[in-house]
Amino acid sequence: MDKEYVRLELLKALSSLGPEKIQSLSFSLTNQLIKLFKKFPELSGEIGAAYMPLKAEVAPVYQELLKAVPLCLAYPVMLDGAMGFAIPDGMPRGGIWLSPPFKPVAPHWFLVPGLGFDLSGARLGRGKGFYDRYFQDKKSLKIGLCWSGQMLEKIPVEKHDSHMDMIVTENFCWDVKQQMKF
Repeated sequence: MDKEYVRLELLKALSSLGPEKIQSLSFSLTNQLIKLFKKFPELSGEIGAAYMPLKAEVAPVYQELLKAVPLCLAYPVMLDGAMGFAIPDGMPRGGIWLSPPFKPVAPHWFLVPGLGFDLSGARLGRGKGFYDRYFQDKKSLKIGLCWSGQMLEKIPVEKHDSHMDMIVTENFCWDVKQQMKF
């Protein structure tokens, strides 16, 4: 199956969700993330990376997540034409990229958005390759986040595409290596 075709179909499915449904899915996803961080408490002692959601994108409700789990979160920034991560000075502001002022950091683990995922950890992004290039030489824990409607049997991948170690939906957490839900 062609990546562009799959990307367009997943974008259609996402855009068909109304704001109330996105919000509901985001709260449920947040509860699953809380479960993941309780199972792996060592992650809360490290700097993690989050993302600022697009309009029709399921994402953690960060206020709820941070109430339940003490995390230090960095967000994507554009540094010299490449994606990096930084901790905001105050509340995170910006669109896709964090607005200054911020302090660049190297996170230990990542919450990764995507248009689609499969149970082998394959991820289909929006086609710009920022995450794939960033992860090229990094062995950090990558946690893909999505709505269960974005889970496919098989995501078309290429050699340069990065794979996730875990996937979290509104219904479950999936450990790719162990091939099991928790």
